[in-house]
Amino acid sequence: MEYQIRTDDLPSAKELEPLFSQTSWASGRTREDIGEMIENLKVFVTIRKDSELIGFGRAITDGVYRALIDDIVVHDVHRNRGLGRLIMENLLKQLEGIEEIFLNTKPELEQFYNRFGFIRVNGLTMKRKK
Repeated sequence: MEYQIRTDDLPSAKELEPLFSQTSWASGRTREDIGEMIENLKVFVTIRKDSELIGFGRAITDGVYRALIDDIVVHDVHRNRGLGRLIMENLLKQLEGIEEIFLNTKPELEQFYNRFGFIRVNGLTMKRKK
């Protein structure tokens, strides 16, 4: 396979910054803040092609009861090749046994996440303003 999928090789902030800049939800993140996030990562997946970071995903978890999957991103040149699926499969493998796994997504991506057993739930998501 031409892609290298890893769960034990942290990316650098310098590598992640351009990947995040391609998104609507993470484009304003600073390299410094990305670096701090990386220092606290325990559950993540990277995908590289020829050593270039082209895919990333992470989860925040207590390791037992709850996990939140976040920041699933694939470089725009490499989209629609099944890389998002590989990121999700590898994250879910690392989260086996967790009581509840959550994620937030855009409505147009709901079907993608349905394939992994995620369903829309009734409830209220709240967010604290900075």
